[in-house]
Amino acid sequence: DVWDRGRLDDAQRTLAAISGVTVLIHDQRCAAELRRDRKRGRIELPPARVVINHRVCEGCGDCAAISNCLSVQPIDTPFGRKTTIDQHSCNLDLSCLEGDCPAFISIIRRPDRWWRRSRAASSAAVLPPVPDSLPDPAPRVADDVNIHITGIGGTGVVTVSQLLGTAAMLEGADVQGLDQIGLSQKAGPVVSDVRISHGETTGSSRVGAGQADLLLVFDLLVASSWSGLGVSDITRTSVVGSYDVIPPGAKTAHPEIDMPTADELLARIAGATRPDARHWADAAGLCKDLLADTVGANIFVVGMALQAGLIPISPATIEQAIELNGVAIEANVAAFRWGRWWVADPDRVTAAASSVRPSKATIATLPDDLSTRVAELAGDDADLDARLRLLTSELLAYQHHRLAAQFLTDLEAVAAKVAELDTSAVATIVDTTAVGLHKLLAYKDEYEVARLMLDPDGHAEAGAVAQPGDKIAWRLHPPTLRAWGRKSKISLSTAWRPAFRLLAKGKRLRGTRLDPFGRAAVRKVERALPGEYLSALHTALDANVSLETIRTIAELPDLVRGYEDIKLRNVERFRARLAELTPV
Repeated sequence: DVWDRGRLDDAQRTLAAISGVTVLIHDQRCAAELRRDRKRGRIELPPARVVINHRVCEGCGDCAAISNCLSVQPIDTPFGRKTTIDQHSCNLDLSCLEGDCPAFISIIRRPDRWWRRSRAASSAAVLPPVPDSLPDPAPRVADDVNIHITGIGGTGVVTVSQLLGTAAMLEGADVQGLDQIGLSQKAGPVVSDVRISHGETTGSSRVGAGQADLLLVFDLLVASSWSGLGVSDITRTSVVGSYDVIPPGAKTAHPEIDMPTADELLARIAGATRPDARHWADAAGLCKDLLADTVGANIFVVGMALQAGLIPISPATIEQAIELNGVAIEANVAAFRWGRWWVADPDRVTAAASSVRPSKATIATLPDDLSTRVAELAGDDADLDARLRLLTSELLAYQHHRLAAQFLTDLEAVAAKVAELDTSAVATIVDTTAVGLHKLLAYKDEYEVARLMLDPDGHAEAGAVAQPGDKIAWRLHPPTLRAWGRKSKISLSTAWRPAFRLLAKGKRLRGTRLDPFGRAAVRKVERALPGEYLSALHTALDANVSLETIRTIAELPDLVRGYEDIKLRNVERFRARLAELTPV
């Protein structure tokens, strides 16, 4: 019998129980190579794509743990850490759909038709043109250079090294290179060396310790490790790079894992590179605004380095190498030129990116009584005021005025007690408590999921990926169907929007005796959590424990992530940690 790969774990267990030698053959094409062939048009793209509604998502990491895919990445939103699918690196095997979560939306591309092409052309984003008259690059630092490139698999690190090598050879230089790609795992560390010489040939293709003239940074984590800094020298090595930090798989699957901040990584790199030759940019963010895709971020960084005079190759030859590569030529040339402009005139690039950046969503207007209370609670802290208005307006939409008013009453009580200990800590504790309390109050039951599924902000990602005529469907596994024995998700198209609107209006039944979903064990637990949280917080405040402990307690609701069984397991962790920190 030939088993589907979904039974891989079953196969391993079956063979493990057999005495003697057994053989397991997993026959499947390399996903990374499959993706490359699709990009080059050698293999037709599958019709299905997946996006995540970040408003419904809980950021629990279950989809990452099940799929073991590093295209499932964490993102920061006004409502905390959530999850997104990196469409550029996605292998399109859809294994993330198995995550126990209602946030997934599938997009099925329908056969091409002329009327859809015209609609797609009319709805395409208008991108800012690259300005003409680019200034000449800065004078070359040297004609011979050792370049050390650091990044992650699946983002084109090796492609960049090949482009640089090809361009240098087109100008008659001697080029040696070494790609260290390990197991070629997508999002695993990749390091490439490129040694360009216009005179005597170098003895080795590898850049040794302290020998790098230029460190090209496509990922901060890899660059700040020994793989990046081992070849750097503070008196010799220039650095050009992007602020991008792609979290490793462990962080995506386990949100509670701490990882260094971008500032910490930048400081580490600064300690091993020349202080007078550092050039940084949010390459991925700028490319997304300027080119509607992050695919050119690495080429953007190459443009920065060349304009700074750190790569001894002419711009025209780099563009010729891009054309010879034959993949996304126009987008890559544009990214290269925008990178040059970033060094020549960063304000001009920022203005162009801002001109196409979507405006931020406005916060719903609060009733006068709630607005006044928020202003008094926030004081002169503009950030806290914006946060409280956002969360209070969300509670109004979630349930009613009474819940939003009680939310502010609870925060006012916490603020008063913190003020007795240290007035300077009030804003921080209130901000943290507001986020935690809102998370526990606005638990995502069937009514709330229905509301958020229709939320324009949460649905924006699907609109950005889908083309006119595509079929968009929500992938759901309702608890009721699960209780009846349904083991897989169902697919509901956008034709079900009226039903979801009707379900969202059922919020009036939430927590009442008429609530058909309120008797579930998880709903009873969810209703109890806000009281447990506030009780522990007030106990700690009354006991005059340290402000650090109080803040830790205030942050604990972040542990309560996921749906159904996943959430119940996380609630156990929350309660155990709460018991440890609460004074007896």
